[in-house]
Amino acid sequence: MTAPPGDNRQVPPYVALVRIAAVLGMSTLAAFGIVLILLGGDYWVWGLLALVLALPCFVVMRLVERTAEPPEEPPSS
Repeated sequence: MTAPPGDNRQVPPYVALVRIAAVLGMSTLAAFGIVLILLGGDYWVWGLLALVLALPCFVVMRLVERTAEPPEEPPSS
């Protein structure tokens, strides 16, 4: 994502922290889920649960990013 040249918006620091935590959570849960699914047996249920739990991390990240963005100004005529 590249911002337009004249766009000088500042992102609050908490957004970066939430992004880092969400990416760590998503990657850890997804990797753990894939390993458990590949192990097979009764572990596939836990693996599927881990993959499903990775989705809220993404949702929280997008929610925080959306609330941190200032509302768009209407175009001037």
